[in-house]
Amino acid sequence: MARTDAMKLHPLLSRGSLIALALVAFVAALPAATTNSAAAKPVTARSVATAPVVLLPPPPSVFVLPKKPAEGKDPFFPSATRVYTSDSATKPKDTIAPVGELSLKGISGTAVEPLAIINTTTFTVGEENEVITTTGRVRVRCIAINMTLGTAIVQVAGERRELRLQELQNLQNLPPKK
Repeated sequence: MARTDAMKLHPLLSRGSLIALALVAFVAALPAATTNSAAAKPVTARSVATAPVVLLPPPPSVFVLPKKPAEGKDPFFPSATRVYTSDSATKPKDTIAPVGELSLKGISGTAVEPLAIINTTTFTVGEENEVITTTGRVRVRCIAINMTLGTAIVQVAGERRELRLQELQNLQNLPPKK
């Protein structure tokens, strides 16, 4: 009935124009309706009561290795028995693995850039490389090379060693002349 009354009041306006006019009137009346109520106040940053946000760290992951098949199994390899642990805990070894025999075979190069041959590997000062020994491969770092004394200082497994040329070492071990 209200629609027909609006059509009679405004015979020159089309139906779409009447809907647009009604929408504009509604939107214009909306702020007036909200400001009259006590609960509808403008929202500001100070008016909003915020509780402090406490971010908790995620819980740590806990992995328990089963001791027997009844406690669990590997989902990818259900028949594997390697996942079952024993009661005895393995203790880390405090001893350093034995280093095989290192020997200085030769010194060459220039005084500015000397070279040292340790077992079968050639080194410059500051170079680090693997050397083949009687116990396997060992990581060796050359610290210094002294051409006049025929020595090389190397670092192996955190320990510094001084290597001498074999010829000079043999001469030093000779008994004194009479």
